[in-house]
Amino acid sequence: MSRSRVHGSGKAAKVPAGELLDQILGDVLATATMPYEEWHKLWPDPFTAMAIPVGGRRQYQCTQRAIDAAHTLTQQTWDARDDLRQTMTRQAFDRVSFTAIGDAVATCRRHLPPVKSTGPVDDSFFDAMAGDYEYYLEAGSAKIRPDLDRHIPCHLFDANQAVPAFDVGPVAFRPRGDWIARYVLDPTVLGHVQQVESGAVSLETFRNQAFAAGSAPELTQALEVLTFLGGYGWVATLRTVGHELTRSHEKASVIVGLAIDVIGLRFHLENARLLTKAGRQHLFHESRLATTVAGQLLKGSSSQRAGLGAAPGALAAKMRAEQSFLDQAGKVLQAYVDGRNTGKAPHLIERWANALYWFGEARRESSDFMAVVNYGCAADGLSGAGGKAEKMIDFADAALNPKSEPTPAGVVSVKDSVSQVYREGRNKLAHGEESGLFEDLTRTRAIGDNLLTSLLNEVTPEIAEIIANRPQVLTVPEEHAYRALVVRLQSRA
Repeated sequence: MSRSRVHGSGKAAKVPAGELLDQILGDVLATATMPYEEWHKLWPDPFTAMAIPVGGRRQYQCTQRAIDAAHTLTQQTWDARDDLRQTMTRQAFDRVSFTAIGDAVATCRRHLPPVKSTGPVDDSFFDAMAGDYEYYLEAGSAKIRPDLDRHIPCHLFDANQAVPAFDVGPVAFRPRGDWIARYVLDPTVLGHVQQVESGAVSLETFRNQAFAAGSAPELTQALEVLTFLGGYGWVATLRTVGHELTRSHEKASVIVGLAIDVIGLRFHLENARLLTKAGRQHLFHESRLATTVAGQLLKGSSSQRAGLGAAPGALAAKMRAEQSFLDQAGKVLQAYVDGRNTGKAPHLIERWANALYWFGEARRESSDFMAVVNYGCAADGLSGAGGKAEKMIDFADAALNPKSEPTPAGVVSVKDSVSQVYREGRNKLAHGEESGLFEDLTRTRAIGDNLLTSLLNEVTPEIAEIIANRPQVLTVPEEHAYRALVVRLQSRA
């Protein structure tokens, strides 16, 4: 099967899908009757077949020419599809794309003219194949992108605080017992979990029962739930819509982290660091080993209790008082999640989310050196200053000193805070002008935390108001959007 195509002059930025499928199909047909030994000699890797997969675990043998064309088509499609990049890992997409190519080859006969011909096919045949590729790509990607409730265990508040379940936008935080009652729906599995939770059966005894030969599958499922919960007292849940499994977990982990950092905005640094999620517990537990010159083993450990405690019930009252702010921050976080389902969120929301991430990383960072750099990045990103310190200062002044009141003697001004964190801190450390490792930067770090905590606390409600009442601001160019945001901040005076 062949075709003729007239090419225009000049270098095309993108190879048409039909042209790439022409190359693939021609190679598949040329290789179809090739003896296995001859085909095998063409493989660059003797253990990886040169083949295009087809649904149903079949494959078409081919050569490097077809593989290269399939990679080109896959890369072009990946680059053009924000929605797929947001909801699938690249590895999963590659598998779906190559299978869609194979399925398009497998069904291409239906596009042949009804009357048999030995002549070349025209462009419409390969354009129809391109349409098949798009169809199979959509069907294949939809099949592996279910809607899921993703769960991330975390430490928030001690059980004696009796803090009830609450939401931060799309993230629902539930105490351990509430989560079990809500999501362990099989009554038999639930009964086993509650036996261990109540202490009627020890976890070790239950584990032995679950691993015993011939044990019921409900025992294994209950053990999976208990293993997942570990020693965590809370669970955060985010619904991911139309995401491939690995991507949904990656995204849920980041979004839950942002939601926890939002909660941390309402607590001092040392308390906020105690709010953790799965994957960050290494910050709080460490085993240590050293040996003397004579060979004696010296063992040690470091442990910091995660989760917040106070007088019984005190934090429940505090969280009730903070719910208004959490709702406002949740509105921004929801807009970020919504935007990131298909591409990017609006500029102000993207900058807010990225600044919040930098801020959270700074708080968790063990090194003052990196913490100061992170705080500086957060200040730059949140203000939209593009690395210009004066713009950062103007933004911070609008947020933190809208009345332009003079700074009292002995108090660090907004301008000096930004200068120390960004000019003297982030810039000189990141560019190597100042040595940072093992230097005492605790004062600059403290200023950075106070600056960014204050900025995020002031700016977040204003962005939430824009989302609710002036969404058109999110559609104008970024420079104009920031001008509108600064006016809103200044008008609070």
